Amino acid sequence: MKQLYGNMQMTWFRVILFAILAGFYTGAVMCMPFLWDTSFQDIGICFEWWVIFAVIIVVNCDKGWEAMQKIFLFFLISQPMVYLVEVVYGKLTFDLGWHYYRRIWLPMTFLTIPGGLIAWFCKKQNVAGAIILGLGNTILALEAISHGAMAANRFPHHILSVVICVASIITMSINIQKEKKNRMVALLLPVVLTIVLMIFLKMSDRVILAV
Repeated sequence: MKQLYGNMQMTWFRVILFAILAGFYTGAVMCMPFLWDTSFQDIGICFEWWVIFAVIIVVNCDKGWEAMQKIFLFFLISQPMVYLVEVVYGKLTFDLGWHYYRRIWLPMTFLTIPGGLIAWFCKKQNVAGAIILGLGNTILALEAISHGAMAANRFPHHILSVVICVASIITMSINIQKEKKNRMVALLLPVVLTIVLMIFLKMSDRVILAV
């Protein structure tokens, strides 16, 4: 894990190869009906794996501008690859694939330009770095809850995704942040934010029902 989170040379060639493999794999599993509604296809529907991939890339970059460019390139290659595989397989038509990509992943790909720069600071050994890492962990925590709800209704479907999200929060916090207090920030922040968000959503539902 120490090698993965900060001690691996993330060359341009590796970023391109990583993007091609991630995109091809995602597109391929989305075309396999026997994997539908399982953890294996969650990579093509949810965000946890893409957050993990992004963190792996940024923490292995030496400069913020380097992380920004490499994250952008990774998503610029991987996401069209997903839809290309689905179109070639026949799961999607070209027009439908372009529709989904244009509406969802194209704007998100451009958001990785500032996002990659900000995410790079998660490797800084201070409270600010721990907070940025904690915000990324919050996405994983929310995905874990979502997968957990689905697993509760269709156990054991999606339970592997829950395990992956929780394990990633722990391993990233421990391996990226070195000081104990910063690790605790990265671990506790997603818990606090997730609880606050769930309370807010529950209160919002009550207000809507009352109206």
